[in-house]
Amino acid sequence: MTTNLIKPSRIDFDKVDINQIQRILSTGTLEALAPDEREYYSLMEMVRGLRARMRINGKLVTKAGIIRLLKSEPYGLSDWMARQVYADSLNFFYTQDNVRPQAFANLYAEKAENWANTVFLMGNVKEAKNLLKLAAELRGCYKDQQTEIPEELLSQKSTVIYTTSRKDLGVPEIDRKELEEFIDAIPEIPVIVRDNIKEDARIKAFDLKKRMLYDIKEFGEDNEGE
Repeated sequence: MTTNLIKPSRIDFDKVDINQIQRILSTGTLEALAPDEREYYSLMEMVRGLRARMRINGKLVTKAGIIRLLKSEPYGLSDWMARQVYADSLNFFYTQDNVRPQAFANLYAEKAENWANTVFLMGNVKEAKNLLKLAAELRGCYKDQQTEIPEELLSQKSTVIYTTSRKDLGVPEIDRKELEEFIDAIPEIPVIVRDNIKEDARIKAFDLKKRMLYDIKEFGEDNEGE
């Protein structure tokens, strides 16, 4: 880019569709962007290219030097806009100021790969292998992949479950036969009461109709006595 006929306008990546971003990265197609946004994208690409190079005309490439270039002719950006182009370039292409740590990790990995190529051409195979290993580590190739827990599971409301089963609570079941023998050994209680206890203890099947008739009779007699 030798001229700057169109004034660049910053791209709000938070409002750009993710599929559009992926399409730009994979194909370089900028049709979905407005002309001023295309100019901004071109500046980001230029910054990316400069960052990937260690030296230009024998001079080290630095952040300050790139920002100074963006502020000079033919680009003529303000200091704020030049810094935004620099930061957006790192965040966009590699996803201090407002640059995410992973962006820096990928940037340094790319530099390590460039250094590996350089020392390999110089015949230093061992150092090239070490630099490639460093690049892989920066990209997280050796990290254990941890399964992410979906946010909807972490933010679920608590659910209360009522149960009469000891097994549901992780407690061993009671020996029903032993429990029945214990109930039978209780002295001086009517047979119907003994049967009700066994039903409550789930030793015998619960007979709702019989229990309702018993309750009507039992509590009806109490009310008559009052």
